[in-house]
Amino acid sequence: MMAAITAARAGAGVTLLEAMERPGRKLLITGNGRCNLTNTDCGLSRRYHGSAAALAAGVTQQFDAADTLAFFEELGLLTTDREGYVYPYSRQAASVLEVLLAELYRLGVKIKLNEKIQEIGICSDGEGAEKEPGKAGSWFVRTGGWTYRADAVILACGSAAAPATGSDGSGYALARMLGHTVIEPSPALVPVTCRGDFFAALAGVRCRARVSLVCDAASATRGKRLLASDTGELQWTKYGVSGIVIFQISRFISTCTRMEDLTLYLDLLPDFEETRLVRHLLNRACRAKEMRISGLLAGMLHEKLIPVILKRAGLSAKLRAGCLTQEQAGRLIEAVKHFELEVTGTKSFDVCQVCAGGVEASELDPRTLGSRKHEGLYFAGELIDADGPCGGYNLQWAWSSGYVAGMAAALDLRHG
Repeated sequence: MMAAITAARAGAGVTLLEAMERPGRKLLITGNGRCNLTNTDCGLSRRYHGSAAALAAGVTQQFDAADTLAFFEELGLLTTDREGYVYPYSRQAASVLEVLLAELYRLGVKIKLNEKIQEIGICSDGEGAEKEPGKAGSWFVRTGGWTYRADAVILACGSAAAPATGSDGSGYALARMLGHTVIEPSPALVPVTCRGDFFAALAGVRCRARVSLVCDAASATRGKRLLASDTGELQWTKYGVSGIVIFQISRFISTCTRMEDLTLYLDLLPDFEETRLVRHLLNRACRAKEMRISGLLAGMLHEKLIPVILKRAGLSAKLRAGCLTQEQAGRLIEAVKHFELEVTGTKSFDVCQVCAGGVEASELDPRTLGSRKHEGLYFAGELIDADGPCGGYNLQWAWSSGYVAGMAAALDLRHG
């Protein structure tokens, strides 16, 4: 939609082919239905991963968060900033979709619905020779019901994340059809699965935690490496862990080839130093000698976590506080501050928010997002191998890449 609006504003005649019955279904579920439009983080351009990380940095500087806010204000959308996280003032993603659709209609963009693309190619002149890309009608786009002719094509088909919304990964096949390399997509911003027999008892529990993902490679020359770390709200599930703090590091798990090398370390009291917690525990034990040690932990942790911590520390829940030794207190806090989880993988594309992987960056012009293989072919959005963290970064990539590809396609046609 952003690419179509930008190209139309630049004077191009635009047809938008939509595989679903209505555009923007995926947009409607962003931000839990509230649509975190962008982020005013001054380091936004450095937050992307994948082969296109550097490309994304340049593209998001061409059309940044300030440009995004100005664009949507022009469309009539009021926004609110919550510590850098920008939402529509209505708190409804539907508001964002409606103003985009209104602008598409105002500009006369032709929107063709239920048009699943089956094939894209360069037209023949009827004698076996191919037309030069960039010339009138040089491209054809074939769907189940029609064959469209175009001077330029922008592929903005999304990734394989949340396929029920229409983002089913079919864009990768189109990119490969045109000779582009696609780095195998993996789920990102997704819950993580772990091995253990205690998860069912903790399902639904939320707590603040610092999460560190460590790779303990088999190679002695590499040793342990910190792959990612973040602090925030963690949610326990029956299969592992979830929550934004987990989403932020999940792409490093899904793209790893050896799950057995990965360990998650949780600090369940990240705002307190270890020595202070040991001292706090011992002081409490001195003042409440008849209390069971499970009661000592009640003021520190969620009640469902306490039996798991005691088991990790090798201590009985019936132990009286007055019998707690300094060594045992140290073991308890060690279990709280260094809670290990054995990673087995992530949940599937069905529940992830974005994907890692996509069209290889080296095959794209970083200024225009044009193909280096075919003139008149452009890419935008998640189809490219660039993904960002939660917090509006991936939608900003959508707006920025859509703008750059749309403008470049229109200008190239104008000057061609």
